[in-house]
Amino acid sequence: MLSRVANSLYWLSRYLERAENLARLVDVNRHDALDAGVTLKEDSESLWRPLLYATCSEEIYNEAKSAKLEDLDVGWFITFSPSNPDSICQSVAQARENARMARDQISEEMWLELNSIHLFLQSAKAERLWRRQPESLYREIIKFCLLFEGLIDATILRDEGWNFIQAGKYLERADKTTRVLDMLAFMGDPDRGKLASALRSCSGFSAFRDEFRGDFTSRNVMSFLLFSQSFPRSVRFCLRQLDRHLHAISGTPEDAYSNEAERLTGSALAQLNFSSVENVWAIGQHQYIDSMQKQFNDIGQNIFETYVLLPSEIRSVTRQEGWQLQWQQQQQQQ
Repeated sequence: MLSRVANSLYWLSRYLERAENLARLVDVNRHDALDAGVTLKEDSESLWRPLLYATCSEEIYNEAKSAKLEDLDVGWFITFSPSNPDSICQSVAQARENARMARDQISEEMWLELNSIHLFLQSAKAERLWRRQPESLYREIIKFCLLFEGLIDATILRDEGWNFIQAGKYLERADKTTRVLDMLAFMGDPDRGKLASALRSCSGFSAFRDEFRGDFTSRNVMSFLLFSQSFPRSVRFCLRQLDRHLHAISGTPEDAYSNEAERLTGSALAQLNFSSVENVWAIGQHQYIDSMQKQFNDIGQNIFETYVLLPSEIRSVTRQEGWQLQWQQQQQQQ
């Protein structure tokens, strides 16, 4: 497979996973704001700051707010703003562009659905729906992403391209789960309502109740979202799947590694396999999560260097800082 095609499929998946997670995060935060008895524009510092912090959007939001010289709705900023490179609309647009570049590797059904949601989000109809019934818009985005995931599994070959799609999905999903946990760490000592919101942000509320019988404590939520063996959005589950798909791409046995991306993924997975929530508290919640996010960035960087950059480009990348900066800007939340 051509490296540019592999890169496009990988980022197609990452951007759509990002859009789905952002839609869920904003919708849950919006419900929390309504429960607190305020509108979306009121008291945004306290109600929306953890979300801006977790998505690394504080600086961009403040710049956009200053340029507008008036209150800027955080929900609109994360959903539609063209000045936010990681808004839901921008993520879907980037996913569509990557799909266009790998058009012959995806199915007709995938292209039609992705094109449809992109055109809808770019239209005035989407913003009107958001102003009238924001929960309906976010529900449509989440439904589309789940439908698209089903189309990936049902309509294309389980070949290298499929493995790159899965690798992108699970790396992005692991990153977003840690960002939800970082929101909890940012809050300090979250109450039961905040813990439930974190679980809903990962679609894990029902699964958590089944596993912990509704014992809502910070340690239980952290343990569930980090270490669960069976919940498909836990960091441990995502890393195990990422490790499997990276080995499928290279053809290397799963008990060995052939490149740095596989080594780093295996190392991060082993860290989770032989850790517990007590280790998280001993190190510090934010410090532990921040370390994991840096590992995810390193894994993504090494996937890029292994499968996208040519060897001659890898040797010269240290002299061409533009490559590194461009990749880091795309890899990390802005």
